[in-house]
Amino acid sequence: MKPATYFFRLVLFTFIFKTSLAQAQLKDNTREIAFFDLNECIRYAHQNSESLRKVNLDAQIAKANVKEIKAIGLPQVNLQGQFVNNIRVQQTILPDGTLFGGPPGPIAVAFQPHYIGAGSIQISQLLFDASYLIGLKAARTLEQLTTKQVQLNKQTIAENVSKAYYTVLLNQERVGLLDKNLQRLDSLIKDTKALFKNGFVEKIDLDRLEVAYNNLKIEKQKIDRLIDFARKALKFQMNMPLNDSLALKGSIADIKLEEGILQETADYTKRLEYSLLSTQRTLLNLDVKNKKSTILPRLFFVWNTGANTGMNNLDNFLKFGKVNGRPVWFEYHFFALSASWNLFDGFRRKYATQKAMLEVQKVEQDMKILKQATDFQVENARTTLINSLADLEVQKRNMELASEVARVAKIKYQSGVGTNLEIINAETSFKEAETNYYTALYNAIIAKIDLDVALGKMANYGKD
Repeated sequence: MKPATYFFRLVLFTFIFKTSLAQAQLKDNTREIAFFDLNECIRYAHQNSESLRKVNLDAQIAKANVKEIKAIGLPQVNLQGQFVNNIRVQQTILPDGTLFGGPPGPIAVAFQPHYIGAGSIQISQLLFDASYLIGLKAARTLEQLTTKQVQLNKQTIAENVSKAYYTVLLNQERVGLLDKNLQRLDSLIKDTKALFKNGFVEKIDLDRLEVAYNNLKIEKQKIDRLIDFARKALKFQMNMPLNDSLALKGSIADIKLEEGILQETADYTKRLEYSLLSTQRTLLNLDVKNKKSTILPRLFFVWNTGANTGMNNLDNFLKFGKVNGRPVWFEYHFFALSASWNLFDGFRRKYATQKAMLEVQKVEQDMKILKQATDFQVENARTTLINSLADLEVQKRNMELASEVARVAKIKYQSGVGTNLEIINAETSFKEAETNYYTALYNAIIAKIDLDVALGKMANYGKD
């Protein structure tokens, strides 16, 4: 084959392969995602969360509401125009026509022209309204409230993503150890087969090892499926399409389980829930002031200018000067100061104020309850973490001892002073110790996250 022909076929094959691969990926609706660490997973979730988008819309609505209320205090300009065509002019009945030089007795007289026109411009300005001033403060407070709701939603997302993220890492770590165990058993089986061929061991010894190997292989398959499910759960928490590929960077050792957190005390001001209730209390106190302020008067300034006309034909309707020395349109101007004062409303103001004050008391009770709950959550999470760390230390030591026992059992067996059954028991104990260790590690991680939530530290998750 000529070099040029070979090169052409190689280029053609590469093009066809890449095109087929791209079509397959497009068909499966999959795309490769870069390696994500915990902070990147949380940031991705914040950017793609549908619930967070909804809360952000509430925040934008609150901002628009502030501008809407501000607009009430700005000058208001209204234009008005009117054209009337009296197809048949309504007449007024007079009791005696002789008063106007007519016949005696009742007569019908038309006092309106056939065509009537009017136009005006009115400018009004709110001079004083206590409810407006309080409402403006309330709108700004509501904007702060929705902003804190966004932050609280982000905190919940960070908590859920963190737990799902470490679940994936934990299962990946378990698979790594299972692979090492499988390699060790596989090596032992090969050695045992050689001994069996030479007549140094019985067939039952080999069978026992193969049973242990198969059980461990099934265990690894289960963990593989758990990893796949855990990764899908993480994608769900991140609002990532399940068909997208997600690879995690970092290891389970990256999380600092103690890091001085056990000595921290509860601080209610760091809890977004407490800040949210505090802002809600401010909003309700403004509502109380608003109810009380309705006893104050409201003042307006109004300036109006306009013109009107009336005629029996339309020839001069749009002429705004004088016709035959007489004006066609007649101008008018006036300004007015308007005041309204609701002095007595049948005690409605009184009871509305009482109801608003009771709402304030309810929120204050919620704040007290949250303080008590925070104290309990911190102590509960701290105790759980301390117990989990103690258990983790014991299980880690047990796993190390079980590993050493398995190693010694293998050496004794290969030296001819140990039994095959000792190896099986040692491997079973080692696998059980590994399971206990990772269970304790998972419990410690979850307890650490729960303690961070109770201490109000979840806001730091997702940041560089």
